[in-house]
Amino acid sequence: MNVLIKNVKINDPASGLNGKTGDVLIQNGRYHSFGKSLKAEKDVRVIDGDGGVLSPGWFDMRVYFKEPGEEQKETIRTGQDAAAKGGFTGVLLMPSTHPPLQSNADISFVKRQAMDHPVEVYPAGVLTENREGKDLSGMYDMKLSGAVAFTDDKRAVANAGVMLRAMQYAGNVGAPVIAYADDAGLTAKLQTNESPVTTLLGFKGMPAIAEEMAIQRDCSLVAYSGQKLHISGVSTKEAVAALREAKKNKLPVTAEVYVYHLLLDDAGLNSFDSNFKVKPPLRSPEDVIALRKAVLDGTIDVVCSDHCPEDLESKDVEFDYAANGMIGLESFYGVLQESFKGKLSDERLYDLLVLNPRKILGLEVPSIQEGTTANFTIYHPSLKWKFTKDGIASKSVNTPFLEKEFTGKVLACGNGGVVVG
Repeated sequence: MNVLIKNVKINDPASGLNGKTGDVLIQNGRYHSFGKSLKAEKDVRVIDGDGGVLSPGWFDMRVYFKEPGEEQKETIRTGQDAAAKGGFTGVLLMPSTHPPLQSNADISFVKRQAMDHPVEVYPAGVLTENREGKDLSGMYDMKLSGAVAFTDDKRAVANAGVMLRAMQYAGNVGAPVIAYADDAGLTAKLQTNESPVTTLLGFKGMPAIAEEMAIQRDCSLVAYSGQKLHISGVSTKEAVAALREAKKNKLPVTAEVYVYHLLLDDAGLNSFDSNFKVKPPLRSPEDVIALRKAVLDGTIDVVCSDHCPEDLESKDVEFDYAANGMIGLESFYGVLQESFKGKLSDERLYDLLVLNPRKILGLEVPSIQEGTTANFTIYHPSLKWKFTKDGIASKSVNTPFLEKEFTGKVLACGNGGVVVG
C-alpha cells in the first residue's frame, strides 16, 4: 500500500528529520519523500495526522496471546490485531502458554502463526524446564528457532545457583534474561498489596520487601557474573531504590514497569472488582509516584502493557479465585498519558517504547529515513476519546478502563506497507 501521511511532527532522534513537521509519502512499504503540502496521487491512501506525531513503530516487551492452550481467551492473530490498535508494530510474547514455549518446535509454531501481519511477534522461551526453576531449558535450540529472550515469566527462580547458571548460559547464547522481581517465600498464595487499605478490606497482602530482596539478590548475581539482566514487575518505591543503586554502581541492569502501575493504586480494590486483580498487585499512591519519577529520570527503561486476556469464567468469580491480569494494548497510550498528564516528552516516549525495548532484546531499531522500511506509529497527545468495547480487538474484555475518557490517542500504525487505523 502507498500512503501519504499529512500534517505530522516527526519524533525520531536517530533521524535528521527529527522535530520537523509536514507530510510523509510511503511507496512500496518504504519512506519515499518528506515535505510540506505533498500531493496525493492515484492509489495512495491519505492519513490525516491532524498535528499529531509520527514515530518509529512502538514495541511492547510483555504480552500474553494465550496460544497454544487457551485460544478462547486470545489467539496470536487476535493479539496482533489488539497490538496494532494500540499502536505497536512489535511485541515480545511471554512463554507461559499451555504447554509453555520450551522447544525449537514451540518457538517455530509461534513464528509461523504470526506471519503476514504488520505486528511482528518475537517469542521468549522459558528459562528453566516447565518454569519450575530447577533445570535449564534448551536455550540454544530455541535461540536458533527465533527466541529473543528467556524468562520464567512471573515465576522468580528461587535457587540462586540456578539463576546464576541461567544468566551465564543465556549470555553465551546471546539473549537477555528477564527476571521477575519477587521472593515467592514471602508472597505465595497472597492476593493484594500489603497496606492499610487492603488490611481494612480483609486481605493478607504481599509485602514490598519481597520485590526489593529479589532485585538485590539478582543484582548481586549480575555484579558477580558480569552478565546483563532485565528486571520485570517493578511496582514499589523500595524496588525503585534498589534499581537506582544498581545503576549508580553501573551494573548492566535494565527494568520495566507495567503501564497500569503508573495510574492505578490499591484504592481500586474497594470495589472488589477482579479486573483490578493483577500481578504484581496494585500498590500504594506513594509507590505510584515513585514509579512515575523512575520512568522520567531513566531508572526504569521500558513501559509495558502486560496485556493479559482472561475470559469471564476466569474473572467473573470471587476475588480470591479470579485470575490475575487485564488487557492493556488498546488502552495503553491513553493510560500512559493519563499517568503523566503532559509531563512525558516525545523524546522520553521514544526511549521507552521504541529504542530501549529493541536495544535490550538485540533487535534492529526502525528509523524514519528515506529508503528505509516504513515501520511507524502515529499518535496524538491531546486528542480526547472514550475507551469502549467497540475499540477492543482482543477476544477478552477484562479491563477496568471501559467507558473511561482518555486524552492521547493512537491514530494508526504500519509496517512494510500494511497500515492499521
